[in-house]
Amino acid sequence: MEKKWASNHIPKAGEKVLCIATFLPLRRWRDVIPFLKMSVRIEAQARKSPGLISYGLKTRLPRKQFWTLSVWDARASVRVFVESEPHATAVIKFEKWGGPDAAFIDWESSDPKPTWATAIDKLKKR
Repeated sequence: MEKKWASNHIPKAGEKVLCIATFLPLRRWRDVIPFLKMSVRIEAQARKSPGLISYGLKTRLPRKQFWTLSVWDARASVRVFVESEPHATAVIKFEKWGGPDAAFIDWESSDPKPTWATAIDKLKKR
């Protein structure tokens, strides 16, 4: 399943953006519901975050695997988002929920619409 959301902020042609991809496998089935509830709260936070250009969530529920892909106008915007609630709490909780193959990568791009294929490829090569 894929879910994508875009903001009203559209970067100017050639403007660099910051792309962030995460792979979030869960260890146990009992962690799926709390993780999904937290994800809903984080998505609500993201929608209100200045600097967010787009956000997507991809899931493979039978394997307890989740991916996120977000595009931001600047690293400073990401820092404010990550350090604010509920994301700050989610990072701590994910240390308990997360599987050993969890991954994170960021990269600068002049393309404000990276594909899932690009994001997943970059996560594999990190």
